[in-house]
Amino acid sequence: LTKDIEWQKHIAYRWEPEAIKDVMSQLPGIWLQPPDGQSEYRIGYFIDTAEAPRIREIKKHLRQNKVHANVIIAYNRYLDIVPVRASKGKALRFFADKWGFSIDRILVVGASGSDEDMLRGNTLGVVVGNHTPELNKLKDRYRIYFAKNYYAWGIIEGIEYYDFMGDIRIPEPQVNNSISKGRAS
Repeated sequence: LTKDIEWQKHIAYRWEPEAIKDVMSQLPGIWLQPPDGQSEYRIGYFIDTAEAPRIREIKKHLRQNKVHANVIIAYNRYLDIVPVRASKGKALRFFADKWGFSIDRILVVGASGSDEDMLRGNTLGVVVGNHTPELNKLKDRYRIYFAKNYYAWGIIEGIEYYDFMGDIRIPEPQVNNSISKGRAS
């Protein structure tokens, strides 16, 4: 892989990993993953959801300590802290803009809470059948298809649903029938 210098400069904005580690060490039920769970722009933690504060409180704690970062929980046991300008969705949008791709014709696939940001917006989203409960809140979004099949079969199901290898079927927003019926009477 080749690093993109523009992207690195973009996400390095306000990235202070040591300050984040100091602030996060004050919270119960959260501990650092080993070095192989860390990277230059990701601080990985394990989280005990019975003991740790809720994600809303973690974000508030970071803000109160003047730390600017994104907080991502996956599988209800992993917590990632990444730069405020970094996420799967932000990377997707950055490179689509850089390379001139139309975001509404990009297919993305997710299975856990760490994919939520990438699935939101105007992409064509597929959530595979073996997804974690964190993604259930996206079920009402018309550009996100929830596949019944697991893993690669769920991806294939999503490709077929959108006719992604053909003309690409872009779904239309659904009109709430109860509202429209109320107006008609």
